[in-house]
Amino acid sequence: MLMCLGEQSFDPSCRVLLLPLGMMDGTRVRRRDGLGLPAGALEQTSANLIMASTPCDAPLFREALTRACAEAGKDILLVRTGLFPETLNSVICEVALAGSEKPLILTDLCFMRADGRLWLVPQDDGPVLEVRHDGLDLQLDSPFADRDERGDGVSRAASEIVRLYARAWRG
Repeated sequence: MLMCLGEQSFDPSCRVLLLPLGMMDGTRVRRRDGLGLPAGALEQTSANLIMASTPCDAPLFREALTRACAEAGKDILLVRTGLFPETLNSVICEVALAGSEKPLILTDLCFMRADGRLWLVPQDDGPVLEVRHDGLDLQLDSPFADRDERGDGVSRAASEIVRLYARAWRG
């Protein structure tokens, strides 16, 4: 059960954060408010990462994503879930990577599972991110060899998201 600072959360967008949180090192997360991100943003200090989720479509929160990254000096993962994650609405992620001058923004990323690891992969070609215990790791080499392999990995992650959401209703 996802506990958000002591409270059980049935919000599907909040529950989807369990997927990346499951890859973290288990140290305490704390709520991070005041950056213009959706309510209930979580900071994983050891991973230099702030995660937030919303049922809202882009471009809502896109400016806040960039601003929060620059202000906090941390990577930001924004997960867009819709109201019914992966059953009726595709889960799409946006990332702002803290850099020396201005954040690097990556949009339209999907979760993907491959060899027990969690990835954020683009719809087409481009850089990928591995969600690791110590944060987001930008890589140029893809974790999949072809479109079929990519589809299989995205489907595995999608089924995990559906199960996370379904557990909220079963208790």
